[in-house]
Amino acid sequence: MPGYGTTLRTPVSRRDPGILTAPAPIPAPPPLPNPWDRAEIEDVVGESLTLSAPEATRVRRNKQLASRWVLQWLQTLPADTWQQRWLLGGDPKPPGWVPEEFAGPNRWKYFTGAGVLIVLGVIRPSYLWLFGNRPQHIYDSYRRRHQSDVFAEVEGLAAQRGGAPMHAREALTTLTRMVIVTGKDLRELSVADLTGYAAARTASGRYTTALPFAYDLLRAVGGLADAPPTFKQASARGQLTVAELVDRYPIAYRPMRDVLVHYLAERAPALDYNSLATLSQILSEHFWADLERHHPGIDSLRLPPEAIHAWKQRIRVLPDGSTRLHYEVMLLAVRAFYLDLQHWAMEQPELWAAWSAPCPITAADLRGTVKEKRRRQARMHERTRTLAPLLPRVVTAAERQLDRAARILTATRATAPGEQFTVDGTRYLRTGKPNKYWQPTALLVRPIEPEGPRFDAAVEEDQAFWVWAAVEVLRRTGARIEEMLELTHLSLRQYQAPTGDLVPLIQISPSKTDHERVIPADPDLVAVLARIIRRIKGPEGRVPLLQRYDFHDRRFGPPLPHLFQRVSLGRLGVISPTYFNQLFKKLAKQAALTDVDGSPISFSAHDFRRVFATETVNSGLPIHIAAKLLGHLDLNTTQGYVAVYPEEVIRHYRTFIDQGRGRRPRDEYREPTNAEWAEFRDHFQLRKVALGTCERPYGTPCQHEHACIRCPVLRLDLAQVPRLLQIETNTHERLDEARRMQWLGEVAALEESLRHISGKKQQVERLRQQTELGESGSTALG
Repeated sequence: MPGYGTTLRTPVSRRDPGILTAPAPIPAPPPLPNPWDRAEIEDVVGESLTLSAPEATRVRRNKQLASRWVLQWLQTLPADTWQQRWLLGGDPKPPGWVPEEFAGPNRWKYFTGAGVLIVLGVIRPSYLWLFGNRPQHIYDSYRRRHQSDVFAEVEGLAAQRGGAPMHAREALTTLTRMVIVTGKDLRELSVADLTGYAAARTASGRYTTALPFAYDLLRAVGGLADAPPTFKQASARGQLTVAELVDRYPIAYRPMRDVLVHYLAERAPALDYNSLATLSQILSEHFWADLERHHPGIDSLRLPPEAIHAWKQRIRVLPDGSTRLHYEVMLLAVRAFYLDLQHWAMEQPELWAAWSAPCPITAADLRGTVKEKRRRQARMHERTRTLAPLLPRVVTAAERQLDRAARILTATRATAPGEQFTVDGTRYLRTGKPNKYWQPTALLVRPIEPEGPRFDAAVEEDQAFWVWAAVEVLRRTGARIEEMLELTHLSLRQYQAPTGDLVPLIQISPSKTDHERVIPADPDLVAVLARIIRRIKGPEGRVPLLQRYDFHDRRFGPPLPHLFQRVSLGRLGVISPTYFNQLFKKLAKQAALTDVDGSPISFSAHDFRRVFATETVNSGLPIHIAAKLLGHLDLNTTQGYVAVYPEEVIRHYRTFIDQGRGRRPRDEYREPTNAEWAEFRDHFQLRKVALGTCERPYGTPCQHEHACIRCPVLRLDLAQVPRLLQIETNTHERLDEARRMQWLGEVAALEESLRHISGKKQQVERLRQQTELGESGSTALG
């Protein structure tokens, strides 16, 4: 039995030649024999009469006629069995295709006859044929004829599980399709059959959302006895071996591929799986495979200067033409690869000496990475400063959204389908009918005053609750998103202080740094977690045990009472990070979060962590304590998270000024005389000039001898723009005269004046734009 989702990445010794070979794929089982393969036409036609009630004479006659026509057409195809003829003629055709004999008014005979043969089991169509032609009418008939008691048990279990009937219906259809195509009994279906169905759905561009529920139902009726408890565990490949990681990318030169496998195997014990997979992608795809594409036939790590120079330029750009932000990571990985080979060649020359080569990544190449790292950190700090003032709005929006969604859900449940209700001044209509077959229990409502799109009130309330819970936990703990999702009922602890007080604690499981930590929980956070626990408790009063899949490590954890779990598509599961990212974007849109330039802005899960770090440190918490709360092993990492606010800079600067003033002579801070005060006041009165205001500092003379056009400290008055244009016109006239009279010194002076006038006109445009946007002087800083 394969280890579902737990395959080791290095199954053999790193020095074993077997490490170079990836595990062979499991061959598909041969198709089961079909007892109808060589049946006579009359036998099949006679059996078709059993599919309808005796009193349905017309239906029986139509099915008999249609099945005979299809069999006669199949008999003309060059094959030995009915299944071979079907795969040769009807199955590979596009959806809606019919033979020429069935064109026009006889079209119904082809699909009716094919449906009869499918129900009888004479032919087994492919998944693509079933998906494309959608023969929904045959699924109920097939279940009535084949294993009707087992299918009835499945249908009953699906109804007991609750949830939307459409999910149960689709899961039942999924199992029926697999039985039709494979010819197996329902309880004999294997994990390979389900993964084959998933592959067919994916290849045709269709969803596989019903498969997990179908998997659960199949296990509930006794199928898949030795399989994992969930379809996700059964279909997860787990960690790839080192050879499989390298073989994901087309490397033509086999010896180089083997070197990469051996190198990654040596590095594997010191790396987590996600880091190993990333390193394999950099070295295999972005480095060597890229060199092979641009330099076919390359077979040595001693690269020509032009080849490595071109490669360094290519990695700076993404395939879509945009700039790659973290290209320096590739430079560091390739440099480490070369230097490791050089070092290992001295220890094991028989294995590595042939591949030791001068490193093409020099120290000069990495010199710019420090500057790029500072720029990236500056961008992160700028984003944190932008988001921190918006956090209260996000919290308020989440609380209001949850409150409104809860009241709408309560009102919807109390309203019959087709009736109306009002919440917060908005009238809603609960759609649907009491006797509706399709989604009879769905709580679908539509705003009618004002009009709006239809939505499911239960889904809206569920999303509102979980985005509120995530915002509260992330902003109060500073936890990573994966750490939040790993919180369980067992994570809540209590500590008895020496004073006898009980302090609530939250135990954060090992995550990125593989270090567990315990952080104190304030009463508000405890209230949030208590509300989550009340929501997810089962009928027996316990939190259900679930296994969480780690997307980075590609492993399933043990069954634990996870706090962030919800019912999706009819089954219970731990919420994924992707789901929360979608909820955060939706919340930011509803809260109308915008940047200073009006562009929309949203929170990511990690933004809450950065804001938490910044606010705690700026509030006076020592940075080494903040590092403990955040789970950082290095204070430099915490310092990178903390964005220093201008208020802190201003506070320290004012302290410096006060200290400087204290060291100055006392007579410098005496009261000014009347004459000094009058001189100071007159200075600002004399700053008003023809074109605007002179903003030179107090006590300084005019450096341009009152030639205001050339002065950089002149702030134009928009009302004096016509005067500026008049001066420009007059200057052009004087310039023309100076050129006629050959006054070259005057020409140079006037041209210089025109250059300054052009600059003043640009200043006017900027002032006009600021005025239109409502920004003026200090008002723009508010």
